[in-house]
Amino acid sequence: MDSLTLGNLPKGIQILSATDLDKSFVPNNEWFDFEVLAASRPWFALGILNKNPHCRQITFLAPSVQLFQPFTKITEENGIAFLTPHMLKPLPASSILDDKRILNIGMYHAGSWSMKRSEQTLTTLEWWAVRTRDRAQFDLCEGMNMDQLWLNYVPVWIPETVKIAQPGWHFGLHSILAKKLSVSNGNILADEQPLYSVDFAGLTYFDPIWSDHIGLVPESPVFRDLLEKYRTTIRSFQQYVPAGQQPACGKLPDIKSNRLIRNRIAKKLRGLTQYIDQF
Repeated sequence: MDSLTLGNLPKGIQILSATDLDKSFVPNNEWFDFEVLAASRPWFALGILNKNPHCRQITFLAPSVQLFQPFTKITEENGIAFLTPHMLKPLPASSILDDKRILNIGMYHAGSWSMKRSEQTLTTLEWWAVRTRDRAQFDLCEGMNMDQLWLNYVPVWIPETVKIAQPGWHFGLHSILAKKLSVSNGNILADEQPLYSVDFAGLTYFDPIWSDHIGLVPESPVFRDLLEKYRTTIRSFQQYVPAGQQPACGKLPDIKSNRLIRNRIAKKLRGLTQYIDQF
């Protein structure tokens, strides 16, 4: 989705540009780059399946996901679509993350999903893709959350949808309150089960949803240590990113470096004015 030239890639990796997708996918450059990127996901899935007729299954993992072991066991069940629920059990009370926030952003995480090739899959992806063309902006007040809310309907389109229930799958800020990360004999466990993947969205760059929840990180010392190692890894690649790189699609958001502090101050001021109005 960007114009960065990628060279010296490992064997087996192919580049598919947004310009090579279905011509009906026209990036909406009135949106921010992160909105256009999310809107492109089902289009890329369709593009890959159409260009590779022998492809039996397609899996999407967000670039902010780190894998710790193979996940073939997770997607070998008798199902066609495999979705990642945000929550597997009730959320403990928290001032940072609550049920309403999860309901606003959808039941399933768009940073991790897998689908096997079938007529149902192609029909579902086409239905999803068409809607992200003009209904994938980030506007929670208008009931829009990029590409993610449309995943709510996948079990309707594909009855053979499996909701991935392994505690160690896609651990992230949405998981810290409800799951426990621990280390045993050098192995990282989530609720005493093997850790498969971790999503660091909203912790090293701006994410419109999870950036506001960075205050959850101290709740899990193991997650905090994983984050520090991840940051070190990301910094090692910084030398390959050209200075002043601009996105090829969408506008750059003007995100203030002290945005979270400003939000907290604004919240306290609103509380103060409400108190004055009442009393």
